[in-house]
Amino acid sequence: MSMSGVQASAFQAAGGFPPSASYLLFVGFTVAISFLWGAWALWSCYRGWATGNLDRSVAAPSVIRILLLSMILTAFVLS
Repeated sequence: MSMSGVQASAFQAAGGFPPSASYLLFVGFTVAISFLWGAWALWSCYRGWATGNLDRSVAAPSVIRILLLSMILTAFVLS
């Protein structure tokens, strides 16, 4: 549901910025947090695999799941 012209101008007057800026802030924050989580999860998988604490049969599917989840979340948020 989108805002009417009156609602958008009232939002602009009260907030000092257009509603689209808050949408971009939310999308940017969500994508940034999900990529940071993905990087942390991939780094943790690598550390576990490199030290021998995580078997390759567990690490590989975990990496695939992390990448797939990041791609799906990005597609949902950016669409």
